[in-house]
Parts: sequence; structure tokens; C-alpha cells
Amino acid sequence: MADEVVDIRPAEPADAARLLKLLKRLSHESNTFTVDEGLGQLSERDECQQIEQLTRTTTNTIFVAALGAQLIGVATVQATEGPTVTKGEVGVAVLKEFWGMGLGTALVEELIHWARDFSTLKQLVLTVQLRNTRAAKLYQHLGFKESTPQAYDVVDPTGAKVAAVDMVLAV
Repeated sequence: MADEVVDIRPAEPADAARLLKLLKRLSHESNTFTVDEGLGQLSERDECQQIEQLTRTTTNTIFVAALGAQLIGVATVQATEGPTVTKGEVGVAVLKEFWGMGLGTALVEELIHWARDFSTLKQLVLTVQLRNTRAAKLYQHLGFKESTPQAYDVVDPTGAKVAAVDMVLAV
């Protein structure tokens, strides 16, 4: 990867098949990243439509990290439920072989930039497992603050209970 440039950019409908492939791979590589249960039933056409719909909103987005034609990372903001949406939940994941190269930081920085300059959101929120110390430090470095008074248990993709905290960033 030393002489190749990774492009961090908004997902496009043409990314649908590669994004589905990436999400499936990430769901098997990491026990700190969860995907929607219906991922296996999602067709390329469905994913293409979802990307098109998300790009029309000011409360949801998907960014990808692309190395040539290969997608190697993803970051999302998904609006939380409620009558007036002011919060967006952050999700970020990078393929294991590309960990430690700054891609997670670059993806989250793009989400923050999008939230501040293009969205109508007031806050970005996320849940981080305490065992994922690299991610927790990354979020703190980028200005996220813990918003839960103490850790609580979440269930990871393997079914194990793990300690986690919620974090928030005003945008």
C-alpha cells in the first residue's frame, strides 16, 4: 500500500456490490463491529437504493475507504429515532490487514466534517467497547466525550457480554 493512495469519499450507488462484500467480511473479522441482521438478505439492488436514499438526507451518510477498486473501510452516520432528529449514530470499521494505518481516523474525520458542514445534526453519538482501546483513544483524540456515567454490558457478534460506554461529540 506504500505507493498507492487510499481515497476516502462518500459511497456511491456503483459501490453497492463492493460495499456488501466489505460489510460481510468485516462482520467476520471483528468482534467489535456489528452489522444489521438483514445484511445476508440484502441484494446489490437493495444496497444501491439505500445508498441513493441516504445521500439525499442531511442526517445519514456512508463514507468508504477505497484502495483502487477495493473497498477497505467504511464509516456511517445513521440518524437516531425521534420526532426531531438531532443525533446521528457513528459506525466505523476497517479491514484487519489495514489496521494501524490511520484509516479509522481519516474516516471519522470525514464524518465529523460532513456533520459540521453538511448535516442538520447537532451531535454524533457512538458506543465503544472498552476492550477496543485503540478505538476509544481515537474517539477521545477527535473530541468525543464519554456520556454514560459508567460502563454497561453490550452483546458482541459472538454473543459474549462486554463492557462498553457511550460517547458524544457536539457538531
